[in-house]
Amino acid sequence: MLRILNGFLVVTVIGCAFVLYSLEHASRQNERQIAKYKRQIAEEQENIKLLNAEWSYLNKPERLERLAREHLSLRPAEPQQFVKRADLAALLPERPAPLAPESDGDAIGDMLKGLE
Repeated sequence: MLRILNGFLVVTVIGCAFVLYSLEHASRQNERQIAKYKRQIAEEQENIKLLNAEWSYLNKPERLERLAREHLSLRPAEPQQFVKRADLAALLPERPAPLAPESDGDAIGDMLKGLE
């Protein structure tokens, strides 16, 4: 009887050692995954910093002004181009306000079609 109990305890200890080894292996694998994800996060944060720096460079007013002068061929506004609000109605053609059609469909889409 004592031999059976000792045999059972030896098998139990070997089983526990195997389970413990498996858990340790799995936890180390998870630690490697976490380290990998942390590296990827750090890389992405660095990329975000680089993109923010590039965005601030691309949005510099001096740069945008230079590009607008080179590619858009814009001219400064002249005084005769400015119109008073009261004179604006006389310069624009009068259009009746579109009425919303009575349908179950897309009312805004139908109004836009009516404007065309």
